[in-house]
Formats: sequence, structure tokens, C-alpha cells
Amino acid sequence: MKFFNIMAEQASLGSQMLSNDALVTSIEILDPTDYHRTSHQIIYKTIQKMFKKGTAVDMITLLEELQNNELLEKIGGSVYLTHLINAVPNLENIEHYNNIIKTKSGQRKMYKIMDDVKNDKYSISDGIQKMEDIPQLDEVKEETFKDILINTLRRSTKGTEHKFNIDILNRYLGGVDKAEVITIGGYTSQGKSDIAIQLAIDFASTGKKILFLSGEMTNYEVGRRILANSEKIMDLRKGIFDNNEFKEMESISNIAGDTWEFNIKKVANMLDVQKNIRKYKPEIVFIDYLQNLGVDNDYREITNNMRCIQTTALKEEITIFVLSQLSREKKEIRRPRLNDLRGSGRIEELSNIVLLLYWEDRLKENVKERKGGEKPEQLEVSISKNRAGTMGRVMLDFYPEYCRIESPEENDYEGGH
Repeated sequence: MKFFNIMAEQASLGSQMLSNDALVTSIEILDPTDYHRTSHQIIYKTIQKMFKKGTAVDMITLLEELQNNELLEKIGGSVYLTHLINAVPNLENIEHYNNIIKTKSGQRKMYKIMDDVKNDKYSISDGIQKMEDIPQLDEVKEETFKDILINTLRRSTKGTEHKFNIDILNRYLGGVDKAEVITIGGYTSQGKSDIAIQLAIDFASTGKKILFLSGEMTNYEVGRRILANSEKIMDLRKGIFDNNEFKEMESISNIAGDTWEFNIKKVANMLDVQKNIRKYKPEIVFIDYLQNLGVDNDYREITNNMRCIQTTALKEEITIFVLSQLSREKKEIRRPRLNDLRGSGRIEELSNIVLLLYWEDRLKENVKERKGGEKPEQLEVSISKNRAGTMGRVMLDFYPEYCRIESPEENDYEGGH
């Protein structure tokens, strides 16, 4: 039995040069070691590198990248790249090619582990554990039309998959569902990270599996905001808290740590995002923020990343909240609009819901020093796009010193249809 399929490897790499969708599909599932042939590993590593930089991948750009890194001769020259393109029977079958490669890779790894156990490099129990850690392809039974209708009816009886703890958002959004992308946009220092952390805490406390990915904060900074939110402690950053507060935070840490399924990871690009999603298999993902993923932060890169986010949400059937910066010219003080989303019109297009934040007093520099106990700031949330329902504006109570956002007892709403 062969533990490799060279034709599938060639078709996979050729497809990636011909189609961006094939490239994204491959990046999501394959690692360089999944390819058996060394030259194929080199090519795929180069493609991965280009993808992370936001560089378009095709025959010409890949050839240039390989030449610049003195790798072209190692893979068989430019003639071999042409051969890979000609080796593609059907672009639409990219997932099948990749599944063959992934399956063969798993078989090779299994055989290697068994051989190592046989040669006493591992104990039997360690070998079994290593085998269990090898990623497996999930086989999904195809739904019939009848299955789809019946399952839709059953799901409809309970509404959306995930409900907000902030009642006013449920009232007008009805919660959020699987495979949806929700963009939260705002100018700098308008509370984007705080509302994301608040929603993550709320969902985690109801038993949802959360993955919080940050491109600008360390894990400890996110953790500090979670503790400040949970116990309403404002000087945690300065290390100013008494012994009772420390004990309360310690108790929260233990309880949340034992009961919440909440992972926090630092990311630099979409490849990091996809790897963490595959590893932790969350129900809800928060990405803070879109314009921090990658290097160039230009239209092409942002568009490609947003497309990857939507594809991942649909394929994995998970909910993804993505934070986005807004463009602001001449420090004009006004409510944000959809066309302020920075970098690409595809952000709006590929989002199921777009929420735009507006902290007017902060923009006007009217926010006084907060020492705790003051009335909350007013944070306006504009429901600027909602494929499934109403649009309008709601006001939320915002305690920036605690990184905490609450629904006020009474809420003015400017609704529409």
C-alpha cells in the first residue's frame, strides 16, 4: 500500500496556482508535511509564505518567489510548475485532491508511530496518544432536501443558535446564528475591543465554546480586561486592588477557568486564525481586528482576509465576530457609515450583520476622568446592515474603566425595516 498519491499532490498545487478559492481551501486544511514529495513541500511552503504576506499566487508570482529564494532548481525549474498546472483534471475537485493528500499523510504518520513503538522509541500508551492526536478528516453525511427542510423547521422553533445577554440586541437582532459573520466597526478608541470582550464573556458564561483572537493585545491584556469586567475593578492595570478584591478575582479565575470553554490566542495573519479554529473547534470566534491581519493592510489583503473569514464561517458552521477600523477624515465628528469601513467594500458585502459604534463624547473629548461609581457613558450601536431583520440604532451603558457594557433599563431605539 502506498502512503502517498503524487498525482493528487500535483493537482492540488496546480489548482492553487489557477484559483484563489482552491488556494484558500488548501491553506485551511493542509500543512507542508502533508505532501510526500520534498519538491512539493517546498512549493507549498512558498505558497503559504506568499499567502501570509497577501501576495497573489499564480504561475508568474510563484516562479518569481522561488527564484528570489534560490529554490527554483530544487523543485525542478519553471517547466515543473507548468507541469503542475497541466496536471489539474478539474478545478472543482480541489477538496477531493486535498482529502486524498491529508488521508495519505495521516497514514504515513500512523505507520511511522507504529514503527517507532516497535523500535521502543515510544511506549504503547504514548504511541496510541500520538495516533489520536493526528488530525482526521470528518466524514459528513450529505443532507437530502427533506433533511434540510425538517432540520430548518426544528431549528426555527428555538430561533437563532446564540442569544445575547444584552437584551436590547436580542430584541432587534434576535441573536446570531451559525455560519454568520458579524462585523463590529468603530473609530479608534470607540470601545470595539470592550464590546467584543463583553459579548465573549456573555456567551462563554452560557456554555458556548469561545475563541478570542487578537492581533493587537497579548493574552494577558485580554485576561486583565476579562477580570476587570467580571469584578468591576478599574485599577487592575496599575496593580491597585486590596486583598479582598484579589481573592474575588482569584475565585472568578478558578470558576471561569474550570467551567468556561474560552481560549485566547495572539494572531498575526489569516493562517494563524485558521490554524487556531481547526485546533480549538470553537462555536463562536472573535477576531480583533481585521486590519491587523497580515503585512500590507491594503485592499487586496483585506478583501482576501474577509473572504477567508466568510468561507471559514460557512464551512465550519461557526459564528465569527470580526472587528474593523473605520476611516475618519479631518477628525470630523459624526456617526459612522458603512462606507467608512476601512480598506475594502467587501467587508460590508460579506457580513451578515454590521454594527457601527459611536461614542460621541469621546470624539468630542468630553469624557472626564472616571474614578468608579459615575453614571455610565452612552455608547450608540448602529445596526447598519442586517440581512435577516431590522436596522436602526440602540444606546448601551458603557463603563470603560471596567471594560463593561450593559443594556440600560430603558432604551431609545430608532428602528426601520
